[in-house]
Amino acid sequence: MSEVYIIPGKKGCEKANQLTGIAIIVDALRASATLATLCEKGVKKILVVSEVEEAWYLKKKFPEALLIGERNNFKIKGFDYSNTPSEIWRLSDLKNKTVIFTSTSGARRIIACREAIKILIGTTINASTVAKIAKNLSLKFEKPIIIIPAGIYGKEEKLAEEDIAASWAIAKRIGFPIKDKPPLLETEFIKKNIKEIFNSSEHGLELIKAGLEEDVNFCAKIDSVSSVPGVIKFCNGSAIVEKICYNNF
Repeated sequence: MSEVYIIPGKKGCEKANQLTGIAIIVDALRASATLATLCEKGVKKILVVSEVEEAWYLKKKFPEALLIGERNNFKIKGFDYSNTPSEIWRLSDLKNKTVIFTSTSGARRIIACREAIKILIGTTINASTVAKIAKNLSLKFEKPIIIIPAGIYGKEEKLAEEDIAASWAIAKRIGFPIKDKPPLLETEFIKKNIKEIFNSSEHGLELIKAGLEEDVNFCAKIDSVSSVPGVIKFCNGSAIVEKICYNNF
């Protein structure tokens, strides 16, 4: 029987690499939701990078690409859009576009899992679909699934409650035995309402204070999209992300 690990942050990436497993990156507020929404809106390819400078370098190579990303919750100066899934959802001209994307936490976690056999991006808004795809991949490759709550980059001891909640939502839908999970999931926390967790979490409150409550509520929805972004390959320091389809494996 395949098994699931839920390991936050850097240690989760290390475990995914060590086991060459199926990694699911969960940055619930907001990178995972933005990437899933971009795929849902028909974007052809997303070049995910860790650093802003790398994004600008790729823009020179792909001048037609859209720049999407944030630092410290806000749009990067000169970028086309922020890491704002509710705004992306309203756009009507994304079909077959190329996007260059960076974010404070999620993008870095994706890059850090390059030894995993497969890397998926999941959260609440695509929980059921990412669970199905991860389960099928796990059975096909006979590899464990490592769900990685992204957490707060650079503060490894700091858990992001919304990432833990979204990871648990995915793990429940996978249905495999859970080998390892954060102690928080051994408490009454798992009975809390997802929307309440997102709105009361440290990051959620930061976003609400910054006027981004619409994003928080958008990200707290369950199964509002069916698209699952996945890393196709790594190239020149970037992760090439596309929508994963069942017939891809």
